Amino acid sequence: FMAATNRPDLLDKALLRPGRIDKAVLVGPPDEKARLQILKIHTRNMPLAEDVNLEEIANKTAGYSGADLEALTREAAMIAIKESKMKKTKVQARHFEEALKKVKPSLGEEIVKAYQEFNLYESGFKPSYVR
Repeated sequence: FMAATNRPDLLDKALLRPGRIDKAVLVGPPDEKARLQILKIHTRNMPLAEDVNLEEIANKTAGYSGADLEALTREAAMIAIKESKMKKTKVQARHFEEALKKVKPSLGEEIVKAYQEFNLYESGFKPSYVR
């Protein structure tokens, strides 16, 4: 079977024995190019104003996961909709700037380092971010 988790430290030790989960694949945080592609996907049906620069947003969002970027675009759209009082509008750069204040990255250096240190067969693993 295949499994995915963002908390490998909580996996039952029985699942980590040889013959069960045999391969661990770390999917790291998206780089700037990948973040740009994710932003393009989540804004493809969104009316964007001419002042929106997705490359600039991708540059500002280091540490954001794909889900974080989706939340960012959704929040920017909601800000624009609320501001326009539910009238047809375009999402502007300032809406993204406001959304960036609300939607924070979930992939800090400490968490990424803990994922990288995870050894599938090491029963004593405890990431540094878990107290």
